[in-house]
Amino acid sequence: MNNTATQSKNSSETGKKMKTPTSPRINSKRNFKPTTNKDIYKKVTDLIIDQLEQGHIAWENPVIHNCRPQNLVTGHIYRGINPLLLSMCETPYFMTFKQARSIKANIKKGAKSLPVVFWSVGIYSKENEAGELEEKKSFLLKYYNVFNLSDIENLPAKYLKKTEFNKKNKLEIQTAEQIINNYKNAPKLELCTGTPHYSPAADVIRTPKKEFFKSSNHYYSTLFHEMGHSTGHKSRLNRFDKEHANLRFGSKDYAKEELTAELTASFLMSQTGETVNIDQRAAYIESWLKVLKNDNKLLISSAGKAEKATNYILNIKI
Repeated sequence: MNNTATQSKNSSETGKKMKTPTSPRINSKRNFKPTTNKDIYKKVTDLIIDQLEQGHIAWENPVIHNCRPQNLVTGHIYRGINPLLLSMCETPYFMTFKQARSIKANIKKGAKSLPVVFWSVGIYSKENEAGELEEKKSFLLKYYNVFNLSDIENLPAKYLKKTEFNKKNKLEIQTAEQIINNYKNAPKLELCTGTPHYSPAADVIRTPKKEFFKSSNHYYSTLFHEMGHSTGHKSRLNRFDKEHANLRFGSKDYAKEELTAELTASFLMSQTGETVNIDQRAAYIESWLKVLKNDNKLLISSAGKAEKATNYILNIKI
């Protein structure tokens, strides 16, 4: 963010509107306007697939310069799947076309927008078996488009200044040990000599000693992955029982739970200022491409669960 910070300083000194740098383009081969939930799931999944095909793993580092992707005008922090969709951008600041116009800024010609998805909750009444009306909730997946700061020209000085001085939305860099110690109602951690794993039946995480891993990054990435699994226990978020999960290797539920744990590890590692460790990238990318191409709903669903798991481990109430 050094370029942005420097321009912010210059703009505040001159009182003039400055231009922001150009960002690398997001190359999406699948441009269409979604109109239904099914279309939105597909658009989101296709964007992540495009990134994987370019060699970029969106959940390897879901923050930008240790700063959460956020709306520059409102300060709203994007959560769930949205940090992954925005992770290839140059700066963590975004706004809609309408917001840019409202502050008299301009979107650069040829700039590509990215979707931000959210759930719209509706209330309706339905008659139950006793003939009484009950209040029900309906959930509709919606989206709107945003542009990255690097695709916006003539940004007023006060907004450039926000990118330099607004620290509340930046990550508080923690040590991995702080995160582990912060996990209330955590499962027991036992040493083992085999493959690291979490046992739901025993509610135990088993892992070799840290010195047996290639690096501390390998160790904490692995441990955070297993911690992500452990949040599904009935004494915590009850993810397994609620979804009647079949966690046998190769099952659909197994793939869902693996991605939830992987994203949780990614979100937790970002709290330390590091990326999650991913070995054998080519094989890893190939395996997830295969899974995602067969399930449009997997990403959005897993990202939402991973966010809840991360907040549970960090003891954050939202």
